[in-house]
Amino acid sequence: MAKSNNQLVVHSFALASQLLPAVIGVLSFMALVRVAQPGVLGQYLIYTAAVMLFEMIKAGGLQSAMVMRVSTNDDKVQRKIIGSAYWLGGIASLSISLVLVLLFISGIFANQPGIQVFCGWYACLGIVNLPLNIAEASAVARQDLKFLLALRLAQTAGGWVIVVYALFFGGSLESFATVNLLFTALIMLVVLLLGKTNPLQIKYKAMEEVRSLVKLIKYTMAAQATTNLLKTADTFIIGSLMGPAAVAMYAIPLRLMELFEIPLRSLSTTAFPQLADKHNSNDHDGFKKTFLQYFSWAYLLYIPALLAAFIFAPYIILIFGGQKFADTTSIFRVFMLLGLFLPANRIIGISLDALQKPGKNLIKILVMAAINIVGDVIAIQYTHNLNWVAFVSVLNAASGALLGWWILRDTGLLQRGNIFREVYGYSNSFIKLQLNRIK
Repeated sequence: MAKSNNQLVVHSFALASQLLPAVIGVLSFMALVRVAQPGVLGQYLIYTAAVMLFEMIKAGGLQSAMVMRVSTNDDKVQRKIIGSAYWLGGIASLSISLVLVLLFISGIFANQPGIQVFCGWYACLGIVNLPLNIAEASAVARQDLKFLLALRLAQTAGGWVIVVYALFFGGSLESFATVNLLFTALIMLVVLLLGKTNPLQIKYKAMEEVRSLVKLIKYTMAAQATTNLLKTADTFIIGSLMGPAAVAMYAIPLRLMELFEIPLRSLSTTAFPQLADKHNSNDHDGFKKTFLQYFSWAYLLYIPALLAAFIFAPYIILIFGGQKFADTTSIFRVFMLLGLFLPANRIIGISLDALQKPGKNLIKILVMAAINIVGDVIAIQYTHNLNWVAFVSVLNAASGALLGWWILRDTGLLQRGNIFREVYGYSNSFIKLQLNRIK
C-alpha cells in the first residue's frame, strides 16, 4: 500500500509540473493581452518565440542527454556528468552570445524589433538560463519532482511580473525583455543558493563524458529543434510578412489551441512508458491494445471538447482576448479542425519513440515543418488572410497524422485487422461501460 501511495504522489507531482505551469502561463497571457498594446504584444511574442527556439536548440538536447546519463546513484559519476554538461553548455552559450552581440551591434535586424531585441537580450539570458537548464535536468533524472514543480511555477510566474509591469508602466518591448531577464536572474540566484546546482562542478568535467553527451545530443537536438520550429514558424513568418499586430491577432486563437494540448500531454505521460514496456517485453499484442486504448481515449476526450469550442467560439474569444480580438473567432474555428488531428499525431509520435524509432518520428516532423513553412508563405503572399494561415496548420497536421500512420503500419505491429473498426468498437464498449456504471 505504501508503495502504491508513493507512486500516486510521484504521478501527481509529475502531472502538476506539466499542467499548473501551462494553465498559469495561459492565464498570464490572457491578462497581458488586455494591458499591452497589440503592436508591442506582437513584438514581444516574436521575441519569446525566438527565445523558445534557441533554448530548445541549445538546452533541449543537452537536458535530454543529461537525463539519460545522470540517472545513476553514483555521486562521483553524477559530478563528472554535470561538470561536463556545464563545460559543453558553457561553450555553446558563450559562442551563441558572441554571435548575437555582433548581430545586435550591426543592426542587421533593425527593421524587425522582436529579433533585434532578441539578439541583444538573449546574449545575456542564454547564459543565465544555463544553470537553470542543468538544475531542471538533474531534478528530472533524480526524480526531485517537488523542486521541478517549484522551478517551473517560478519560471511561469515571470509572465505575471510582466503583466503587473505593463499594467502600471505600459512598457515597451525592451522593458518587457529586461523584466524577463532580471526575473530569470533572480530565479537562478535562488536555485544556486538552495544548492540545487553548482556551476563550479565544471572542474569535474571529463572529455569522455563530453563525447558521450555530444553523441546523445545529436540524436535528440534535431527532433526537438524541428518540433519547436514547427510551433514557432507561424509567428516568425507572420511577423516578417504581415507585422507584429498580425502576430498578436493570430496568437489569441493559437494560445487557446494550446489549451487542448494539456490533457493530451497528460495522456502521453502515462502512455509512453506503457508502450515502451510492451515493446521491450516483445508483447506485440499488448502494444497494439495499449495503442488502441489511448488512441480511443484521446478522441473520446477531444471530439466533444472540439465541438463545444466550435459552437461557443465567439464567447471563448471574448473571455480570453476581449472585444478587440473578436475578429479572431474564425481563426479559432479553423483551429478546431486542426484539433481533430492532434491526438493522432501525438499518440503515433510517442508510439514511434516507444518502438525506439526516433529517426522515423523525425522524418514525420520534418515533413510537417516543410509543409507548414512553405504553406504559410504561399497563404500570406496570395491571400494576406490569417484564416488561410491557420488552414495551412490543418493541412500540416493532417499530413503528419497520415504519414505517421503509414510509418507505424510499416513496422508490422498494427497490420492485423481493421484498426479504425477496432478503435470504434473499443470506444463504443467503453462508453457503454461508463453509462452502465452511472446507472
